[in-house]
Amino acid sequence: MQGLLCREYCPEDTADVLAVRNPIFGPLSEEDWDRYCPRMTAGMAYLDGEVAGAIPLDQRDFLLAPQLSVPVAFENAVGVKEEYRSRGIGGAIIEAAREFMADRCDLLMVYRGAERTAGYRFYHKSGHRYLLYLAQVRWDPPSGLSSDAQRVDIEMLHNHQDEILRVYNSTYSSSGGHAPRRRGYWREALDGQIFIAVPAEILFYRYPGAGGITAYGIFEIREHDREGKIEALEIASRTGLGGAREVLQAAAVEAYKRNTAVIDYVSVHHPYRHLYRELGFVEDLRSLIIMGQVINPQRLFGRVCRFPELVADLKINVWTPTKDYVLFEGPGAKKEIILEAKDIVIERLLTRRLDVMSAFRHDLLTIRNEDEDIAERLAKALPFSPWCYHHLDWI
Repeated sequence: MQGLLCREYCPEDTADVLAVRNPIFGPLSEEDWDRYCPRMTAGMAYLDGEVAGAIPLDQRDFLLAPQLSVPVAFENAVGVKEEYRSRGIGGAIIEAAREFMADRCDLLMVYRGAERTAGYRFYHKSGHRYLLYLAQVRWDPPSGLSSDAQRVDIEMLHNHQDEILRVYNSTYSSSGGHAPRRRGYWREALDGQIFIAVPAEILFYRYPGAGGITAYGIFEIREHDREGKIEALEIASRTGLGGAREVLQAAAVEAYKRNTAVIDYVSVHHPYRHLYRELGFVEDLRSLIIMGQVINPQRLFGRVCRFPELVADLKINVWTPTKDYVLFEGPGAKKEIILEAKDIVIERLLTRRLDVMSAFRHDLLTIRNEDEDIAERLAKALPFSPWCYHHLDWI
């Protein structure tokens, strides 16, 4: 578009970012924005010198598989001024972001819902592909529930982080799909921009009520939610389903007092999905998606390949309906192959979200010049990773 300039945010652009963001997503002060820089940057669009759109980018680590975290940028509060919409400006910002974030991040990612909307179509058109589907679950609790979990001040979490980390890791160490937990993570998350833009009351439950913590739950009640639902942000238990049940029932007792519901978002591999059903949660249609697009496939392949020795003799090319490139060339490459697939299949392969053998058997992935064992070797080098999502990570 003539007169359109897309580039990365610089500190002098704060007022411009907020001029686009705040009318759409609610007020955020310049001080609040500046507090999160340089971790928070943005793609900016200027049309004939006037700010036309902005896409804030939260730079964070993200687990693609157990003990495998990569740097990503989560798009959030994406906005184009009303008078400039439907002119390709949002797509142009993302195209620019792929360039200026390439030295810092492996993926552009976004949390998105509503697959039948223009917003979803925008992300798909701009190269994002689905990596995880989530369904909302809701429990309208009955009377007569009780729990041995205790609600305590959130500072207890911050003061017992090593204990909380042990509980968390015992539950989620075998999955990806979330930010890696470390000391300081919970305070950073609960002080994040989303809780400024969408203020909430935070509820923290520990189990048991005294002694060592074996299970905990972090919940929120958003100020502007008319129904006042109690929303799970993160639940973990070292004692399996028993501890998680106590935490959930404690939240349900509070929900019953407030005449509201408890909700969460679950994926196929969520450790408490069947517990939710047992307790009486009702699972809705999928309503939230983690979408992403790979920025540098060659670099990402090097990071996600679990056993590079299995492909050391290969030169691996990629062909999709939109692009073709050399993905990897082993130090002892003697054989050249081409992975042929839709873009979504390659995106999922590179994010460890593809069962390679299943895709190969079902003709979703074809391999030109393939020997008998190549698909099997690729499957071992890039094994599928289950993902679990926590709403605490949402932005």
